Amino acid sequence: MIDYEYAKAITELLVDETLTEELFCMRMQAIQQLRAIAARYEKERFMEKLVEPVFCKKAAFIMAATTKAQIKEIMEPSVPFYSGGMFYPRNDYHVEEEELLLWSKASLAGLLIPSGVKRFEELFEKYCDTKSEDSAA
Repeated sequence: MIDYEYAKAITELLVDETLTEELFCMRMQAIQQLRAIAARYEKERFMEKLVEPVFCKKAAFIMAATTKAQIKEIMEPSVPFYSGGMFYPRNDYHVEEEELLLWSKASLAGLLIPSGVKRFEELFEKYCDTKSEDSAA
């Protein structure tokens, strides 16, 4: 499905005659980089139901971006910022599914601080809710 979304984004760029050459190139390069990022997540065996929304949401941000600064911000990993003992989305381009993937990777590397565990659990319950799957069985 990600390949379909990738092809759709590339096609949209190719047929948009209103784009300047600079904006076309910025978006094309960003979409290609985003596909490589998604491929890395796939290779790391993350669930498609998390990787696909990361690609789709960031691709939509890219397709609406008009400046290099916006694209740079979009391409940054969705790492939250820490304030007052809690974690919060860093910017308007924050994708929670990507944050969840990053928390998962961080938890494998070592122990998370309590507020990190709490945020990881919140995101896991929101996007990987096994309760509703168990109750359907």
